[in-house]
Amino acid sequence: MSDSATIPAPANLFKPSEIIGILRNHLATGQVSQKVVCLRGIYFKGTYINQYFHTASDRLVDESTSDELTLNMPLNLRDDLENGNVLTVHGILDRNITNKGLIQVVLKVTDVEKIKELAVSEDEVKRTELRRIKSEKGYKNVDSILETLLYQNKRPNVALVYAETSITNEDFEKGVQAARTHIDFTEYRESFAKTKAFCQRLKQLDAMDFDVIAIVRGGGAGLEALDEIELLETLVNMNTAWMYGAGHEGEKLFIQNIADKAIAIPHALGTYFRDLTDGVIQKRNNSRAALVKEVEGQFKKQIEDSNKKNQELTKQLEALQKQNKEQTEASNKKIEELTKAQKEHEKVVKEMTEQHKKATEEANKLHKAQNETLQKANVALQEQLKTQGKTLNDLQEQQKKQQGEFNKSLGQMQETNKGLQASVSKMTNELMAAKQRVTELEGQKPNNTGYIVVIFVLIILAALGFIM
Repeated sequence: MSDSATIPAPANLFKPSEIIGILRNHLATGQVSQKVVCLRGIYFKGTYINQYFHTASDRLVDESTSDELTLNMPLNLRDDLENGNVLTVHGILDRNITNKGLIQVVLKVTDVEKIKELAVSEDEVKRTELRRIKSEKGYKNVDSILETLLYQNKRPNVALVYAETSITNEDFEKGVQAARTHIDFTEYRESFAKTKAFCQRLKQLDAMDFDVIAIVRGGGAGLEALDEIELLETLVNMNTAWMYGAGHEGEKLFIQNIADKAIAIPHALGTYFRDLTDGVIQKRNNSRAALVKEVEGQFKKQIEDSNKKNQELTKQLEALQKQNKEQTEASNKKIEELTKAQKEHEKVVKEMTEQHKKATEEANKLHKAQNETLQKANVALQEQLKTQGKTLNDLQEQQKKQQGEFNKSLGQMQETNKGLQASVSKMTNELMAAKQRVTELEGQKPNNTGYIVVIFVLIILAALGFIM
C-alpha cells in the first residue's frame, strides 16, 4: 500500500540472475568432496541428453521414500538399463544451481551395477514419471490463490467434487462453517469408480472459471480408484489448481504426491477453508488501523508534495507567462515589420508591372518599326543584288574579252621581243667586232681614238633607242 516512489532503493539491490551467479560461483569455489560414493535406488531414465559430454540426466529414487537424486549418467552405461531397475551406482557428488534458483545435488556416475531387473510395477513406474512431470510443471500455491482473492475482497470460486453416494459433505460442512459467507462453493457428484467418466468431469471443470477444484471423499473401500493411471494423468495435465481431501487419517495414496494441496480428511478440508478465511479477515482487520495510518501519512506527504509542486508550477507558470508576453511582443513587432515589407513589396511589384507593360508596348512598337525597315532594306538589297549580279556578269564578259585581247597583244609582244633579242644579239656581236676594230685603229692612229669611240657609242645608243 505504500508509495514505491517514497522508498529509496537499497544499495545492495540485485537481479535474480546476479544472485544465481553469486551462488553458482560460491558452489564452484566451495569445498566439494571428491570421494567416490556408492548409492542404491530405483533407476528412471530422463529425457535430457547432453550430446557434447555424452551424458544423460537420469534419476535414482529411494526404495522406501519418494526422495530422488539426479544422476549424470554416461550414455555408454545406460544402454542396458530400464526404468524400474534397482541399481548400485558409484560416482562423485556435485552441486549445481539452475536458472530458476534451485540448488541441485548431482551424482556424476562412474560405474553401475544392476541388482534387480524390476523393483516396481509398470504402473508404479508411470506414477513416478507423472510425479516428475508434475514437478517440472510446478505445484500451484492454493493458499496464495485463495488469500489473494480474499484480501482483494473477492469471492473465490471453488468446485467440490464428491463421490456419487458419499455423505462426506456433512463432514466438510462441519469444518467449513462460516467460510461460505466469503467463498462460493459449487458441488458436483461423480462416481469415483468410473474412471473415464470421472476424468471427463474433471476436464469439464478445468475448462470452467474455477479458482480451485477440490476432490472430497471419505475413506474405505474403493479409495484405490483414485490412483488409476488415467485419472492421475488427467490431474497432472490440469491447468486449474486442485486439492485432495479424501480418505481417513493415515491412508496414503499416490494421488497426494501430485496434488497442489493435500488435506488428510474432508472435515480437515472444511476446517482449512474456515481457518484460511478467518486468518485473512483477521489480518485484514488488524492491518486496517495501520493501513489507515499509512494512508494518512501518504496523504499528508502527497499534500506536501502537491503544495511543493504547486509552488514550483506557479513559478514555472509565471516564467512561462513572462516568456509568452515577450514572445507575443516580439511576434507583433515582427508581424508589423513583415506587413510593412509586404506593402512595399506590393508597391514595387506594381511599379515594375507598369514599367514592364510600358516597356513591352515600346518594344513592340520598336520591333514593328524595325521589321518594316528590315523588310524595305531587304527589298532594296534584293534589287541591288539583282543589279550587281547583272553588272558582275557584264564585268566578267568584259574581263573575258580584255583577257583575250591581252593574250593576243602579249603574243605579239613576245614575237617582237624575240626579234629584238635577236637584233640585240646581232648588234652585240657587231659592237664587239667594232670594239675590236677600234682597238686596232687606236693602235694605228692614236690621235683619233677618242672620236672613234664616241662615234661607236653614239651608234650603239641609237640602235638601242630604236629597239626600245
